[in-house]
Amino acid sequence: MLGRATARLALAGRMPPVLSKYVKSPAGRLQLASHCVHPLRRSFFTSSGLNWGNNSKPWLTPVVAVSVAVGVATFALVGYGMFYGPSAAYPKPVRKLLREGGMAYMRTADKQDLPKAVDCYTQALELLDEMGATDPKMSRDSPHVTGLVARIATVYAEMGDLDSTISTYKDLLHRILGDDGMDDPRTQVALLLDRELPKAQRENVLRALGGANKLAETYEARAARSKRRSVLLADPDMEAADVKEASRWYQWCLQVVMLTYQNHFNHLQLEQDKPLVNTPSFDPSTLPGYFSLEVMTSLFYNAATFFAGHGQFQYAVPLLQRGLDLLRRGADGKEVGVCRSCVLMSHLANAAVMTGDLPAAERWAIEGLALAKQFPKNDDCLGGFVALTYDLGAVYEAADKVDSARVQYRQAAEVARSIGDSGAVALATAALDRLEQ
Repeated sequence: MLGRATARLALAGRMPPVLSKYVKSPAGRLQLASHCVHPLRRSFFTSSGLNWGNNSKPWLTPVVAVSVAVGVATFALVGYGMFYGPSAAYPKPVRKLLREGGMAYMRTADKQDLPKAVDCYTQALELLDEMGATDPKMSRDSPHVTGLVARIATVYAEMGDLDSTISTYKDLLHRILGDDGMDDPRTQVALLLDRELPKAQRENVLRALGGANKLAETYEARAARSKRRSVLLADPDMEAADVKEASRWYQWCLQVVMLTYQNHFNHLQLEQDKPLVNTPSFDPSTLPGYFSLEVMTSLFYNAATFFAGHGQFQYAVPLLQRGLDLLRRGADGKEVGVCRSCVLMSHLANAAVMTGDLPAAERWAIEGLALAKQFPKNDDCLGGFVALTYDLGAVYEAADKVDSARVQYRQAAEVARSIGDSGAVALATAALDRLEQ
């Protein structure tokens, strides 16, 4: 489900070349560099010259621009079975601990006791690992066990303990994937394509996919947190390492999903006596049954915003476009599809502004605004409307259409003010002030 975060705007972090002619002073440069925005699920920072690849792992490259490999406001990747299932599957001592942990965790936010919950869950996991030495049903990679590990990671994340969240998700992946699976995502593609794969094993592979996405997000969050700390507290090496790890796990997820989908799609082509293709159609009706539309669009969105946050628009844009294809650009007229399409178009418009492609930015903005206006009370459509209106103002400003730019910035400020988005109001107001200089 999309959240309220689409109304928040984050800085893209660098100045589009087409706007450089407006820079007249160091102060002006700072203002202008901060005026191109898009709605993100969280804040990002830009770091140039990142080493995205790892030569020891040939799959670990930005493959999203390659058709054969490629061919989510908040899109939250659906975590498959991020809970531990029926309590009857567990021995009595474990059930007791799970019940106590659940009573501490499954409550309203003001009554939760997260430290107690994680303590109970961790004790239950320790018991299960002991039992797993003699009971195959409770082995380290049993779905009953990996589901509990995923729950522990979730609680740590809610506590804001990013270090423990990362170590727990890595434990989850190691239990399910082993060293080979963590190093090479193609091993999981082969498993997913196996029609005889036992249900429990498929559930675990999909749980690993959800966990890998969450691991990437957590590395990303820790890098951003390190960036925000003072120079004395921040660890630049850790920040860079976290960015690389986030990139690695986003790419791992993309490889699993896209190579699986491509092979599945070509199997359908063969069944219909059609030629094989390098790039699937990205029609939701062609997805394998275990990949929902939610999973695909969520992963594309999460990875795209990561790449865009680091100025890697050449990788972000194809992912956003494919997510939009899956949503059919809101053609079904349903609120969720329309407003999610609007969010994606706001990112595409921003990417076009940041790369200096003003005609494309104008097209995306106009098309996205038409969608946003269909559901003016929806949070995602509202946030998309603010971002798209602002981007359209940036396009007009770059084209010296000052009056048109002023209209868009004013509208962005008014709508942002009505939804209580002080950050967007400040940016739009700064843009209006800039036009008066």
